Amino acid sequence: MLRGHGADVLHGEARFLNSHVLSVDGVCLTARRFVIATGADPVRPDISGLGVVPYFTYQTLFALTDLPRTVLVVGGGSIGVEMSQALQRLGAQVTLLHRGERILPVADAEASSVLHSALQREGVDVRTRSPVEEVTAAGGSVRAIVRGQPVEGDALLVATGRRPRLRGLDLERAGVGASERGVEVDEMLRTSARHIYAAGDVTGSYQYTHYAGWQGFLAARNALLPGTMRAARNSVPWAVFTDPEIAQAGLTEEQARECGEKIRVYRRPAERIDRAQTLGETEGFLKLIARPDGTLLGAVVVGGAASEVANELAVALEQGLKLSQLARSIHIYPTYGIAIQQAASEAVTAGTLRGWRGRTLRALAKWLP
Repeated sequence: MLRGHGADVLHGEARFLNSHVLSVDGVCLTARRFVIATGADPVRPDISGLGVVPYFTYQTLFALTDLPRTVLVVGGGSIGVEMSQALQRLGAQVTLLHRGERILPVADAEASSVLHSALQREGVDVRTRSPVEEVTAAGGSVRAIVRGQPVEGDALLVATGRRPRLRGLDLERAGVGASERGVEVDEMLRTSARHIYAAGDVTGSYQYTHYAGWQGFLAARNALLPGTMRAARNSVPWAVFTDPEIAQAGLTEEQARECGEKIRVYRRPAERIDRAQTLGETEGFLKLIARPDGTLLGAVVVGGAASEVANELAVALEQGLKLSQLARSIHIYPTYGIAIQQAASEAVTAGTLRGWRGRTLRALAKWLP
């Protein structure tokens, strides 16, 4: 496709010779602008024996031709929980080993708890506070040592995150600042060398396909066209494609409190969403986090079509909308999305009753026959 649009495509290892010259397997390219978009690789955690024991990552798992009878999954982030549920439903017995207090640590705590329960009901052996200290291979199986105790499986999936792909680029020769977390960029995706931009997972920001694609567009636009556009940071929606789905945009309740925000939280359970009732998907909720004046700070959606519902909430955050504006927006019934209007309406009503209008209405009500 790129060649069809007139682009020259070279395959090989690239490295900077200086801030304006790039070498690709000995072929030197000179340019006024560059965009670094090398992506990320799976993290190999510091676990004794992992260098010699065969294991899968999200990059190699789909090469499986036979389903293992038992699978050990190390890591309870997005990839770990998605693959754990998928493998369990395909017929494997999955043990999920996560070193932290709860799976999906970046997600809303209540959302994490709902998914934890759902996985356990399906038969996934979810073990939190379970750091893997060592792995060994024996007789065609894998043995993990967790807090001194052995846990065995026929296959091992390591899902402990992703690391920006920087090796071999010689960024220091180009004056590009970077760390283990990725290439350092400003809001316009410029690096410390102002004519060099970076986009996607290599920046160490939200590592999601949709955000990487948006950053790629933005970096190319800012590199080539007059004026600049800023990258969204506080309204990026993301989702975990489990059952139930989990989606978020903006701040969670915990994050908002840590930032010192005075907040109000409005929650609508899936049992009160008619579409969820119709489809029998009543596990989950919609949660809106807002300032006392109604300005939306974040949202969490758990349940059917959560990733679709989160898109509207991301727009609301990007545009700085208040709950009163969402309450006045007509939504189709019966959809999952109407829960946004319903929760916002309840929030506006509650706010009205708390204020002087509510006190006035209650006083007037006493005079009614």
